[in-house]
Amino acid sequence: MPAAIAPRSDCGYVTVPEQHAQPQGRTIQLGVVRTRSSGGAPAADPLVVEQGGPGDSTIGDIVNGALPKFPELPALLKGRDLIFVEERGTRFAKPFLFCPEHHAHNIAVAKGEIPYTDASWIQACNQRLKAQGINPSAFNTRENAADIYAVVETLGYPQFNYYGVSYGTLLGQYVIAQADQHKAKLRSVILDGVERPDVDFNLASSHTFSYALRNVFQACAQDPACNAAYPKLEQTFLAIVDELNRKPLPLTLTIPSSKQPFVTKLDGNAFVTAMVPYLAHPYSGESTRGSSLPRFIQAASRGNFAWVAEALSDLEPPGAKEMYHTVLCARARSIQVDPAQVLPPAYPQLLPLGLREAEAVNRACEVLQVEQKPPFVYRNRQIPTLVLNGSYDPVTPAPYGEAVAKNLTTATVVTFPGVGHGALFAPGGTPAAACVTQIAADFLARPATTPDSRCVDQVKPAFVVELGHRP
Repeated sequence: MPAAIAPRSDCGYVTVPEQHAQPQGRTIQLGVVRTRSSGGAPAADPLVVEQGGPGDSTIGDIVNGALPKFPELPALLKGRDLIFVEERGTRFAKPFLFCPEHHAHNIAVAKGEIPYTDASWIQACNQRLKAQGINPSAFNTRENAADIYAVVETLGYPQFNYYGVSYGTLLGQYVIAQADQHKAKLRSVILDGVERPDVDFNLASSHTFSYALRNVFQACAQDPACNAAYPKLEQTFLAIVDELNRKPLPLTLTIPSSKQPFVTKLDGNAFVTAMVPYLAHPYSGESTRGSSLPRFIQAASRGNFAWVAEALSDLEPPGAKEMYHTVLCARARSIQVDPAQVLPPAYPQLLPLGLREAEAVNRACEVLQVEQKPPFVYRNRQIPTLVLNGSYDPVTPAPYGEAVAKNLTTATVVTFPGVGHGALFAPGGTPAAACVTQIAADFLARPATTPDSRCVDQVKPAFVVELGHRP
């Protein structure tokens, strides 16, 4: 726990049914952190905060990661308690559906030893977890949503608010849909970086990456300094991808745990993949200077791929990869819309990326054979909802948030220029951070009233520009 909030926080486990339809059956444990409000007269209804992935750790990533670095949640803590629920299967839950086999898979793929879509790692992980008595079909979004209500009711709150980012927004839509099925009352919802329940975000990645990149290229072209330093950025980017696909380059990566270097082949897919972190979190080093992506693209055009090597060396992610797949596989019947129906055409060079991601997940689902859940249906549409988007978001673009909002009768949509994946985690000192904090606080204070979002007019894309410098 961060030292600033540890004295005001309680940590423990809430025990819930493995399957809520069988309350007398097996149980699992969810790690929970409750941080009591820092304000003098806090509201009685807490804000439940949930991370994405699926499979990422709410406590690890938000409580121990984002909370000490970003000003938004500490500001909201002044108004009410914050509840952080570790989603079932993730790091501080029991069981933790972690797959070290995935790390070995990533390294072998980077070394060219096996194809990206090889599913032997998930088969080995699944067999090991099943031998421990774990039921993969218990780890899905319907059960996760029921867990939220179980935690709130266990802690004794009659009413609560919900915030979710990334996959946490899909979970939030299920929380809304279950609002009339539990004792605790859902007062309001904030969805930040919104996932559509009817679109396969892996297959859509070609389109969502293209959408975000076009926004970056357009913003740079409209910024005099960026445009002067990095002209024709789109053409430069596409030329790099084409050249790498024609002739992949050797690139040295470093295995994080062992620090051992090895040589991989950098092709167009890998190059685009390396750009995703700089779209999702566009501010350089979480500073207020702005996006470094145009500078990095220019560097790559001159043969400097050091930043690519750093991004691609993230070969051992800590998330619950089996839980990631059980969640996606269980919702297959909800996938009813093709990405091309809802987003502008992807760059042709990026189309293989989405097909590869979708195939990898499909192969994992063939291994897992989890129980299929019914298609998602919107219910309780009247719950006040605030939808937050970032214009550079490479995974959950603004059109997703706008589409979800249309299915809710009292939803407000706010899109932040130059912000990536998760607007509530804009770096301190930026206009975006001050603006999103004010909007979220206003909304939580008066959910039935449209929050004042005029401050968005002051949020402008910013870029790290080094004129006259050869990266």
